[in-house]
Amino acid sequence: MNILILYPDNKNVITGNLCSALQYQKILQGLGCSVDVDFKYTGQRAEVLIAINAAKKNPEIIEFKALNSNAKIVSVLSGTDIYPEPLEKTIESMKLSNALVALQPDGLLKVPECYRGKTFLIYQSVESIINVSSPMEHISEFRVTLIANIRSVKDPLVAPNACNLLPVSSKIKIIHIGYCLEKDLGDTLTKENENNKRYNWMGGLDELETRKILSQSNVLLITSKNEGAGRVVGEAIELEIPIISTRNSGVLGVLGDDYKGYYPISNSKSLSKLLLRAEDDVNFLESLNEQCQSKAHLFSPEVEKQSWSKLISEISLM
Repeated sequence: MNILILYPDNKNVITGNLCSALQYQKILQGLGCSVDVDFKYTGQRAEVLIAINAAKKNPEIIEFKALNSNAKIVSVLSGTDIYPEPLEKTIESMKLSNALVALQPDGLLKVPECYRGKTFLIYQSVESIINVSSPMEHISEFRVTLIANIRSVKDPLVAPNACNLLPVSSKIKIIHIGYCLEKDLGDTLTKENENNKRYNWMGGLDELETRKILSQSNVLLITSKNEGAGRVVGEAIELEIPIISTRNSGVLGVLGDDYKGYYPISNSKSLSKLLLRAEDDVNFLESLNEQCQSKAHLFSPEVEKQSWSKLISEISLM
């Protein structure tokens, strides 16, 4: 089967959508498919189109449908597709698609009921990278890692603001990894980087460098206002790094409503208190890790491969 995967371009910046496209390519090639990946539709022929981000790829879904009337279309629902509510273009892409992919249970619930019958729940798996560093104790710091490109929906300013509320005695330091996608926010964070000793924005890094830093962390921090539960959740769980996150729908869909590591969206004061508790209370930190590890089975590469095999088989019969 010949498959074309389209993802939203972001000016040579490594994004979650690009990482997803490359991961899906590898999985589908392992299933015997011929797979091309591109950020733009230029009339390529394919038996199946997989569009990552149903809203942003809506014009290309329409064009592909017109030029490939017998082909099948799969729309992968990114966080911005469905949060806070599905966009009009997302709904149109849902209608045109033969199958939809939700990345966590709450994402499935955001799909209008009339389209849920063709929606597949497929968690994004995480493969172990054997040459990343093992978790280590930092005598001089309690390392908190934030992995998110700089844009408003990720609410990045809450992290340095929380740093400013910590007592002098705290050893907390936030390491922020991510490319700048919004200049004004980038300018503000550059100033924080220069003046805030507890906050270090490192810019964008490649996958191996990012995983190495995460593996040496005490906590993964998620600050998003709306979140599709990106792959970094699975990566932290695979590396046994506890998570502190906003109560956003995507992470709730993975970790559950009873997870103890949530703080209110945009609330720097609550975040600073939660980070201090994680730093000071070993039992609390271990309880977060135990809750995260109870979800580790969701991110199995073999399970994801089986899920994509089922999807491809079913749309082939449509």
